[in-house]
Amino acid sequence: GEGFAPCTPSAVMRILEHYDVDLTGKEVVVVGRSLVVGKPLAMMLLAKNATVTICHTKTKDMAEVTRRADIVIVAAGKAGVIGKEHVREGQIVIDVGINVDENGKLCGDVRFDEVSEVVDAITPVPGGVGGVTTSILASHLL
Repeated sequence: GEGFAPCTPSAVMRILEHYDVDLTGKEVVVVGRSLVVGKPLAMMLLAKNATVTICHTKTKDMAEVTRRADIVIVAAGKAGVIGKEHVREGQIVIDVGINVDENGKLCGDVRFDEVSEVVDAITPVPGGVGGVTTSILASHLL
C-alpha cells in the first residue's frame, strides 16, 4: 500500500485546511530542508498548487525571501531563528520547531513575541503544530 504521509507535514496541511487557507497561487516559504518535514511538506504544498521556496542555512538574505511570502513555515530545528526582520504584515507563520531555551522552557524556531506583533496569524509553541501532529499519529495507530 501507499502507507502514511509523515505526521508533521500532514499536521501543517491540516492546520491550513482547518482555517480554509487556499494555497492555490500562494507564495509559501519553507525554512528547513529535512527529509522528515521540509521536503515532504514542500511536495504537499506543491500538490495544492502553492508556489514553494525552500530556505536553508546557505540561503542568501533569507529575510528578503521570507518577507516576500504569503505563508512562512519554519522547520529549521533551531530556536528563535526567525524574528521580526523576516516577516511583514498580512502573513501567516507556522512554527514547526520544538526547542528548549536556556531556562528549560519550550520554544519554537520563531521568536513568537516579536513576530506575533507583525503578522496576521502565527501558531504558538507549545500548543500549535505538535498537538495536531500527535492527533495524526494517533489516527494512524487506531
